[in-house]
Amino acid sequence: EGDSLADAYCNLGILESKAGRVAKAFDCFTKSLEHNPRHFESHYNLGNLYLDEGNVRLARMHYELAAKVEPGFPNLYFNLGLVHALNNDYPAALTTLSKYKELSPKDEGAKADELLENLKRSVLGKK
Repeated sequence: EGDSLADAYCNLGILESKAGRVAKAFDCFTKSLEHNPRHFESHYNLGNLYLDEGNVRLARMHYELAAKVEPGFPNLYFNLGLVHALNNDYPAALTTLSKYKELSPKDEGAKADELLENLKRSVLGKK
């Protein structure tokens, strides 16, 4: 029963988020995690909300928890790579984006290549 309630709150959170009701969306995803602390989608969506709000510390925490639950979800690594880049943690960003490339279809890997190139330029430019 916990799982179906977690799913219901998560779906509600996605609807609230799309409607621009961010506070309600946060609330729904949090309630989802009360019913199932390992609910992948709720962690992932909370990570996205926190990233949008500019809270990279909490975004990173939720993405990392989501990765423990479902390590094969490519977009998670793209977003986590962005978080690492925003934290100026370039080695972690490069590792995470490489993982995204490994898990994605070839054509989608191109956006990671672009980001990786920019990161490499940033890193080399700083030395």
